[in-house]
Amino acid sequence: MSKIALVTGGSSGLGLAYAKILGKQGFSIIILARNQDKIQLAVNELNTMSIEAEGFSCDVSNDAELKHISELIRNKYSQIDFLILNAGTVTVKLLRDYTNVEEIKKDLDIDLFGVIGSAYYFLPMLKSGSKVLMTSSGFGLVGSAGYSVYCAAKAGIVNFAESMRRELLYQNINVYVTCPGDMDTPQLHHEMESQPLWARSDSPRKIVPVDWAANRILKQCKGKYKFLIISGSDVKLLYYVTKFFPRKFRDFLIDNLLPRPK
Repeated sequence: MSKIALVTGGSSGLGLAYAKILGKQGFSIIILARNQDKIQLAVNELNTMSIEAEGFSCDVSNDAELKHISELIRNKYSQIDFLILNAGTVTVKLLRDYTNVEEIKKDLDIDLFGVIGSAYYFLPMLKSGSKVLMTSSGFGLVGSAGYSVYCAAKAGIVNFAESMRRELLYQNINVYVTCPGDMDTPQLHHEMESQPLWARSDSPRKIVPVDWAANRILKQCKGKYKFLIISGSDVKLLYYVTKFFPRKFRDFLIDNLLPRPK
């Protein structure tokens, strides 16, 4: 029996890139995403690559849907060998520009609860030797104007993943979290199109091919002591600045590096 990889947000972008790479390595793929048409297109593409794949329509921020789909998958598959929690969204907006708290909560439900809830329902299917990979962001390491809710959720994922790593060590289940930079995905293009004028930097963003990023990330999912996976020179720069520079100097650099209202 082939190994099973479950990928949330797997119908496009980074999630689909993960699915293709793991499928070529012999994994059977389970995709969770919201749009059934996109799921079917992704499954068809994987099938044409001789990759066994199945997709389920599920909004990971909806507890009832997530519980129902997890029960279907548990009844069909004995275990998950690689759980990739990748579903998410990006809203570029100042906090004051949100219409109401429910709009804020919706973003948090997708980006943070979707990860925590998915972990809760699928962890019982993991066995010794299984792996978990959560997708955060470079903005999980540093706060940026216009991304306050997104940054809060992505920072939460980093700390949640670290907690899960320690909770699952005794079961020999390895947990990783990645903080990638900008990748050539439909989500990035939507994000850039929706940015307010003040957030559009004069300098070009360093955008890497999504297949390159996915391959680089998956190659580092090895061993129990590797945890934080950073891909992209821009995110590495942010990481080292926030980790090693004094707070005053760090803030001066980042204030002049990242766009902000003026």
